[in-house]
Amino acid sequence: MAQENRNYVIVPLEEVENIDFDLVIEDSAETLRISEDGKYTFVKFEGDKPSFLNDYDQYTYSEIKNVLDNVNGIWYIDDDEAKTFTDTLKSYVEKIAWSKYNPFNWL
Repeated sequence: MAQENRNYVIVPLEEVENIDFDLVIEDSAETLRISEDGKYTFVKFEGDKPSFLNDYDQYTYSEIKNVLDNVNGIWYIDDDEAKTFTDTLKSYVEKIAWSKYNPFNWL
């Protein structure tokens, strides 16, 4: 399975502007999964860890799956939260003082 060859790194949401989307599997900020508290996202990659991720812990597929599947954790969004999550995310994104640009300008 290709997923088992991938590595994952959780990064603070305000670091999305520093992600080089040419070096990770995601295409853009629009394709990122955001934590329920609006503070984190993660990226996946194959091969060597991109240097812009060096300050963050790396997870295997099974490790990240355990983190994401925890219904008591920050990655679990229930059906009611999903209905309003775009508005919730927008409120988090608007509070970040972006130093380069807002990668979530599509919200």
